[in-house]
Amino acid sequence: MSDNGISGLSSSFLKNSGQTPIPRTLKPGDVVLSAEAIQALKKMDILRLERNNKRDERRKAGENDVSEDEGEGLAPLITLVPSGEIPTDFGALEAQESEAPKLLFDDSKAALNSFQAIDDSIPSAIFFLAKNGISPPLIIFLPASLARIRSSNIKTVKHGTGESTKITVIDISDFPTEDGLDQATWCTTYNTFLTFMELAAGPKIFQGFASHYNCILSDPEFAQWFTAYRDFDQRLRARFFTQAFIIDCKTDEYRAALQSAKNSFLMSTHSSSSASSSRTTSSTAKGDRADRSKPYDRDSSRKKPMLCFRCGRTGHSAHTCEQAEPSRHGRQFVIFANREGLFRISDKRAVCMGYNCGRCDSNSRSHPIHICSLCADSHHGAADCTRN
Repeated sequence: MSDNGISGLSSSFLKNSGQTPIPRTLKPGDVVLSAEAIQALKKMDILRLERNNKRDERRKAGENDVSEDEGEGLAPLITLVPSGEIPTDFGALEAQESEAPKLLFDDSKAALNSFQAIDDSIPSAIFFLAKNGISPPLIIFLPASLARIRSSNIKTVKHGTGESTKITVIDISDFPTEDGLDQATWCTTYNTFLTFMELAAGPKIFQGFASHYNCILSDPEFAQWFTAYRDFDQRLRARFFTQAFIIDCKTDEYRAALQSAKNSFLMSTHSSSSASSSRTTSSTAKGDRADRSKPYDRDSSRKKPMLCFRCGRTGHSAHTCEQAEPSRHGRQFVIFANREGLFRISDKRAVCMGYNCGRCDSNSRSHPIHICSLCADSHHGAADCTRN
């Protein structure tokens, strides 16, 4: 047998004539052997090649029951290095590789981006909020809020229960509430919200939100009812992100929910005006006490109680009224009430609560009718009714 191995055959372990060694760069995970182990494998490989050579001779002799040649086994997986060059410290090897300078900014990656003077993109953190059933508040669609999120200058919180507490989302409580949004800011943020919905939802869902927004702005009394519209929209969006649906502004459910928001707004303003009136009266009474020449009105400092627009009594609201008859004996109920509003008993038409509070002058055809909820007179509201 020659130094070059068995004639006509080659091996991964045996040097072939004319073969030029190809240097390899070792990496952690490569298999290397010592010189002694290599010699042992060489002997095993020579024997394997001899057995394969005998099989070849038997086939040429016409034998049919010759087994298949033996493969190289682990030979292709072994990295051979000269004796004395086997690395023992792969940490040092990694350090050597890390010394090679690497580009911080790759051309191929940079080519995928382009310069934008104004970044109008929606951060992925907002999409992640929606994905986890959290309604993104409109306040985070302000340019300043979006810039904070893009720069990661925000707090994060764990969301969910059990296993889902591993989910981390931006802390929306770190932003101001929507209650402080004025009309102009609300409209600005809503346009950006619609851009977000166009990217995040199907075309029908997006169109529903766009129609909802247009319905609000098309109301000639939008400015007067802004607070009610803002609260109604906030509740609608919160419900959507809990369980998605397609908004239809023409449904009775939509109109009833909107009317309920308007009624809540009127009730809050009615209570506020009553409290303000009470403070003014109390202040006047104090002035009267200072002027001993004027008689003292004992009732002037008392807080004006809430008037029920159904029965005419005080101390409760119309939708909680349980009285069996009106405050004035012999009179019949004009309206019935629930959380959606006031409605005339005779034809179930909506009755304007603002008019009965004494603060609505709308003449829109779609607006609830202007009649007194206590006596049905169209010339005054319940707050000014002299027949009660």
